[in-house]
Amino acid sequence: MEDNNHNTEKLSDKIKVALDKAIQNVIAETKSKNSYLVISDKKGNIKKIPAKDL
Repeated sequence: MEDNNHNTEKLSDKIKVALDKAIQNVIAETKSKNSYLVISDKKGNIKKIPAKDL
């Protein structure tokens, strides 16, 4: 059982790293196009922000 938890943690860490890279790529591409990103804050409010501000 402990080995299974370790594998799950390793997979979870790999997924987090991949998601971070993907988000950074989206931000970089959006910046290069001088465009905006639509995001949601912690309260669920939708905001449109220039990518250059990130």
